[in-house]
Amino acid sequence: MSLHFFSAAFRPADEAERQQAVRGIAPIAADDPALHAVLEEARQVLRTPIAMLTLTDGDVQRIAGILGMPPVELPRSIAFCSHTIAMPDGMLSVPDLLLDPRFAANPIVCGGPHVRHYTGAAVRLGAFPVGALCGVDMRPHGPASFRQRAELRRLAEAAGRLLDGTPAQD
Repeated sequence: MSLHFFSAAFRPADEAERQQAVRGIAPIAADDPALHAVLEEARQVLRTPIAMLTLTDGDVQRIAGILGMPPVELPRSIAFCSHTIAMPDGMLSVPDLLLDPRFAANPIVCGGPHVRHYTGAAVRLGAFPVGALCGVDMRPHGPASFRQRAELRRLAEAAGRLLDGTPAQD
């Protein structure tokens, strides 16, 4: 018998303050045109069929917006975006989740829906990473290019302005 583990993300040192910022976010309508535009551009930039704006809220990951699949709430412990907000540079790109020891045994990688690729950038409100703008695919990709990373960071900033209630336009 072999045991397989996946790595849950560490919580930031300022988790209590970060969580206060998350709780202050007003919901965005699923059909908000600015949100749709940010998600569609993220999908195009990353060449993924799915793009999401997530909020890491306590022990869950909530979906603030999604294109390419129905919204689903995940436990924070298995959410890739939890790793993204914990990264020092606020960026995580995993070409093939099945080949990465942190994620190979994750239930959404080794079980349904069999996610294989993830690239995400932290979305910030002020100093706090409250969630992520990400693209996922059921097939592996190459690593995210410098251009893709830069564009995703720009879009994550626009998503942060949306969450803050300011216009998302550059």
